[in-house]
Amino acid sequence: MQAIVQDSYNGIDALTLVTKPTPKLLNPLAVRVDTHFTPVMPYDVLTETGQLKQRRPVKLPIVVGYGFGGIVREVGQLRNARFRNQPVIGIQLAGSHQEQLLSALPPLLVPVPQGVSLADATTVIGGADAAYFALKKSRLTAGETVLITGATGSVGTYLVQLARLAGCHVIAVGHSSRHALLTDLGAEHVLDYDRPLEEQLTTTNVDQLIDLAGNTSLLDHLSAELGPANILSLALPDYRPAFPEQSFTFASGAITPGNYRWLLNQLATGALTAVIQERLPFTAVKTAQHHLMTKHSAGRILLTYQQEATNYVHELND
Repeated sequence: MQAIVQDSYNGIDALTLVTKPTPKLLNPLAVRVDTHFTPVMPYDVLTETGQLKQRRPVKLPIVVGYGFGGIVREVGQLRNARFRNQPVIGIQLAGSHQEQLLSALPPLLVPVPQGVSLADATTVIGGADAAYFALKKSRLTAGETVLITGATGSVGTYLVQLARLAGCHVIAVGHSSRHALLTDLGAEHVLDYDRPLEEQLTTTNVDQLIDLAGNTSLLDHLSAELGPANILSLALPDYRPAFPEQSFTFASGAITPGNYRWLLNQLATGALTAVIQERLPFTAVKTAQHHLMTKHSAGRILLTYQQEATNYVHELND
């Protein structure tokens, strides 16, 4: 099988395609999964460029990625046989960007319910889960107003929807080309960051600012306009607010398997919508990661593993 490997800190274009042995099911708690989708994440790019060495020390080479969606093909003796041939999503701490993988930790594998496509379900990993975590960490209540930066990204598109489901008023910040998307997702007010913010920010009645963009200058600009709002960031660990009356919290954490099941059920009922920016074959990982870093985001970029496009096959070997 083939896997996408990082063997240096030279960034996106140094990724390589490596042939590895097909994993064998030796652990009775493990399941073997045929990978169909993996999400493309900033976390991977930051690791590839060495920016996470202190927070995420790794011994190279490593397989890139940690989220996946796939079909279970083999089940260990101590796992539920009903998993076989079922769609699942999960987290693979040893790297997910490979054609097959073994999942040996039961809490990190979640069945996909009927009515949810495997592609949509895969966007929950590193997207809806982070948004759910941020909303719970913020302790927002119905009727309060939240301002969200990075609202068009894979986390932001879910956070806008979850905040609306919680009865909050949502002000979303994104590029003007994504204004309609944010409105469709439930934002009551959209700020285009490529236009003067002072002209658009007509209210300072914001209870919570949730930062997903990680842009210090944008956060400085907004916090100067908002006054004593609470600031929660998933992207800037060491941000210092402009005013002492503004509280700041950096948060990073996980959610429970039950929370994942709840999110998938919201997709099944239509209460949540998965936003997929594009799908590219896994051999086009360099293109996908460059798109992540340079294009105006509109949800999640997915790598696909079962329907290869011939014009991308040799990208990693050029």
